[in-house]
Amino acid sequence: MHASVLRSATRKHRGVGLAIAAIAAIGLVLRLLGARGDLWLDEIWSFLLLEPLTSIDQIFWRVNHDNNHFLNSIYLYLIGPYASPLLQRGLSIALGVGTIIAAAVAAQGRWAGVITSMLFAVSYPMVHYGSEARGYAGLVLFTLLSVVFLERRFDTGRSGIAFAVIVLLGFLSHLTMVETVVVLVAWSAWLIWRRTDSLGRVNVELGQIFTPAFLALLPLAACVTIGSQTFGFKVGGVSPFSLQAFVQGYGGMIRCLFGLPPWISNLACIALACGLVCVFAGIRRDRRASLYVIGIVGLPILMAAAQLPTLDFPRYFLVSATLLLLCAGELLALGFAAAGIYRLVAVGGLVAILAGTMTFLLPFYEKERGSYAVIVEEMTRNGATSYASNQDFRIAVIVNYFAKRLGRQSLLVAADKICDERPSWLILEGAVDQQPEHVAAPSGCLLTYDRVDASTSWGLSGQGWTLYQRQD
Repeated sequence: MHASVLRSATRKHRGVGLAIAAIAAIGLVLRLLGARGDLWLDEIWSFLLLEPLTSIDQIFWRVNHDNNHFLNSIYLYLIGPYASPLLQRGLSIALGVGTIIAAAVAAQGRWAGVITSMLFAVSYPMVHYGSEARGYAGLVLFTLLSVVFLERRFDTGRSGIAFAVIVLLGFLSHLTMVETVVVLVAWSAWLIWRRTDSLGRVNVELGQIFTPAFLALLPLAACVTIGSQTFGFKVGGVSPFSLQAFVQGYGGMIRCLFGLPPWISNLACIALACGLVCVFAGIRRDRRASLYVIGIVGLPILMAAAQLPTLDFPRYFLVSATLLLLCAGELLALGFAAAGIYRLVAVGGLVAILAGTMTFLLPFYEKERGSYAVIVEEMTRNGATSYASNQDFRIAVIVNYFAKRLGRQSLLVAADKICDERPSWLILEGAVDQQPEHVAAPSGCLLTYDRVDASTSWGLSGQGWTLYQRQD
């Protein structure tokens, strides 16, 4: 009897392992499809930051910019600016597929592991950032693993060094890992206080848990501090805080995660997600429930209360999004493990999510992050040329990158020099369908430009470009 039970359990574990492996393979294909096409501004910007460096160590102390994601920068430094886009995005693809496996490990239970890995495999933001040459794929992976190793630290008293290494790798992936640490510190403090009812024990045990991670981060912090004092620290762009921006960013991320339709407002997306988290917490009443409440409800409230800038970008809510997908997988698993109407609701919910994600993935695959090389090739087809634009820095970075790849030359003409230098081309950044067919230069120039081409992008990255040619 014991042997037959053991064989049955072994078959179940093998079946779960095969299912997760198949899901990871699907996730790999989705990320390879997402890695096609041109690099966009922020990916190219990384190469611009790396260009003056003479050794790999300078990534840590000389490139003091918020677009410097250390692990990704090291990889790009080794690969070079003119490798294929697929290879340049290779690290993110690998980390993105690793995230699918990590999600299965982090989920609690057999059904939860399969369902959660499926959500991470197909969810549009996870596919998008798992196929883009930046640091967000690593942020998601090491956020998940930090939860896994912190729980092992709770349960066994060991894995402290492993937890510290994971936290360090998270910061090397993206400095937004600080959000993960804030959540984990608050969660740990809550669990310790519930167990001991002593603030003194909370302080002592928090120190024991997080001191190794703090020590592991000291060299990185020293490099960034010294570099900032020597070369300064720059931020690519900042938009002021507003509640509207907060709702746009967090609600937009939730919409993308689950493929929610446009008739559901961003505010309703937030309310729905936070409501389901509270339902989950009421059902489970275990330590994970408190993690989800802190990370999905508490962290965004803290970000809004601190009036952080640039919250209109959904990517800054990626830590909360990671925990939200993990929570959703476990909530759906509860329904699958139940019987009757609960299982039907869970099946319907999973099918709806998978169908909704396709409405996000398909336009992303169609339009990608923009087709800038085609625009540059058209401009420079007949030799060196000149152009003007409405966003000199951003557009110039992209044009210069693709002109070098093509072995061509294209000179940016400043706006106040258009009349004198009469550039052959004009590039306007913005929604393509809102750009006019004809553009007239400032009065007195007698210059007109006709629309000849356009590049569209879709989703969380990229810019729309409209190309105009001078009419003589």
